[in-house]
Amino acid sequence: MASMKRGVGYCKNTQCEDYAKGVFLLNHGDSFYCPRCRHQGEVEKERGFYTGDSDIFKEVRVEYNFDPTNTMYREIAIVRDESLWGRHNVYTLQSPLIKTEKRALKVAEAILANLNRYRGLLNDDEIPRTTEIIISFDDPFDVFQEKLHQLGKEWAASGLREMPR
Repeated sequence: MASMKRGVGYCKNTQCEDYAKGVFLLNHGDSFYCPRCRHQGEVEKERGFYTGDSDIFKEVRVEYNFDPTNTMYREIAIVRDESLWGRHNVYTLQSPLIKTEKRALKVAEAILANLNRYRGLLNDDEIPRTTEIIISFDDPFDVFQEKLHQLGKEWAASGLREMPR
């Protein structure tokens, strides 16, 4: 299943009423035309990458509050797992969709919580899934058992299994 590509298109025509205003783009290409003035603008893609050669992630950085006039992110939110010793991978998400510190920290926390569950599954600029697995004791026993089995398989394949104590 291919992941969705998200981004924001910005009008670069200074004479346009929508100059530097963002337009949400889903599964977009590299071209963007302002819906108001029809001039070609710029696309800022949401992207992620990591540094390090470990199978374990210790830190997630979210660059947010994108400034389209200077083409730079104004702020960065960092979430780090201080219980891990030594050098481990650092994941960075650059997202023009995130505007506030509260949201950036929430996204960073969700990514860090999931990165070590899905080690070895990041491709190029793919952004890790941030959804949670919810196991309910109210589910019928067979559904509960299947969810628990799936969670066990994910944990067994994750870097969490080999973390130093």
